Amino acid sequence: MKKWIVYLVLLTVTFAACKKEDTVFDKSPDERINGALASYQQTLQSAASGWKATITTGTGGIYNFHFRFADNNRVFMYSDFNVTTAGTEKESSYRLKALQQPVLIFDTYSYIHLLGDPDGNVNGGADGEGLLTDFEFAIDTVYADSIILTGRYYQTHLRLERAEAADYTAWQNGVWESNVQFQNISNILEYFKRFTLGGVTYDIIVDPITRTVSFIWFAGNAQRSFTTTYYFDRTGVVLTNPFVNGTTTIRTFTDIKWNATTRQISMQVNSNNVIVAGANAPIRVDLNAPQRWYNTVAASDEYWGSYDGFHVNGVDDAYKVTQIPGYAFMVFWPAFGSSGGTTYDLLGFVTQTNAGLTLGFGAGYNAPTFTSDGKIVFTVLGVLGDVPTEAEDAFYNTASRMTDPSGYYLVQTGSSSYDMVAASNARAWIHWER
Repeated sequence: MKKWIVYLVLLTVTFAACKKEDTVFDKSPDERINGALASYQQTLQSAASGWKATITTGTGGIYNFHFRFADNNRVFMYSDFNVTTAGTEKESSYRLKALQQPVLIFDTYSYIHLLGDPDGNVNGGADGEGLLTDFEFAIDTVYADSIILTGRYYQTHLRLERAEAADYTAWQNGVWESNVQFQNISNILEYFKRFTLGGVTYDIIVDPITRTVSFIWFAGNAQRSFTTTYYFDRTGVVLTNPFVNGTTTIRTFTDIKWNATTRQISMQVNSNNVIVAGANAPIRVDLNAPQRWYNTVAASDEYWGSYDGFHVNGVDDAYKVTQIPGYAFMVFWPAFGSSGGTTYDLLGFVTQTNAGLTLGFGAGYNAPTFTSDGKIVFTVLGVLGDVPTEAEDAFYNTASRMTDPSGYYLVQTGSSSYDMVAASNARAWIHWER
């Protein structure tokens, strides 16, 4: 036993001596961390023309920024989020902080926060989520001319590349501001947006949230469609995947201009002048779509649902159905019930109550008329349930809008979704999903 104790004492003494003499680092952990942060700070500030930055949001959109990091933790930025952010440089603050790893934090509200703002009215994203992006980014890898970062909450990908003088000048001189005018396609009041190229007429559908663009056209009697994401650069709008139709290939839209008076966009496509304008009807009406939409749920005693209500004359949720207290969604339920021997359809308003989701009130409609030219026409039968006082305006405006005497086109947008578009002028529509 004594021998083992002697060996243990000798081992302990030897180990202690090694620890004391063999120092791996010549600085404390805090000194090393502060040194690393200072190095990152110097790198950020060292780019004379700033940094080109690209963010891919959780909703799939690709957004560009230009950052200039200055001393005193100030950052100056542009963004292609909208025309204003593309044309006006904004100053805010940033800081570098050591958490589990070095982190770049944009710590006052700036253009980068617009993407993640939880108010869906700011960026078109879901309330409480925005476009699923971050404003705190862990520094992953630093190269000579680029820095790779990852968002700490949504894992947003952020890439910084040293900008050239021409990159910064393009933001300052309004080049990016002009290109982002393409987003004004959403301000064309008609649901159908259309242009002609190479003798072919195309409907174009742009989703500025996911930054996707779709083309719809006809080859003989066959409808064709193509969808791709897009992003902006100094030249204009770039299609991530080029659009090809026969001998026509579209890779970019350039020289983009928005005419606020005519509500049209002019642009160059393959050296051709193209005008995107609103139209009152589809290129070719899907004559069977209204009955297909109606019968899809009628056959199984189900319903179509809509959250945002009607878009009218450029205004989303024009009748403010989402502001009804406790509002959850609307339903259109064919053959919901009968009254006096008449079977009626229901436009119902579902609200959240203490008892859960409740279908408390709605408007009843007679069985619709399907016209030979591909429209559906509704006539009201009456009101069901008690409409709360605070819901009256939204309810009656929506119920009345359904009875547009010109009827509606139905545009199938997916395997279980349709848009119902007013045939009178295509300036009112509602989206339905199962």
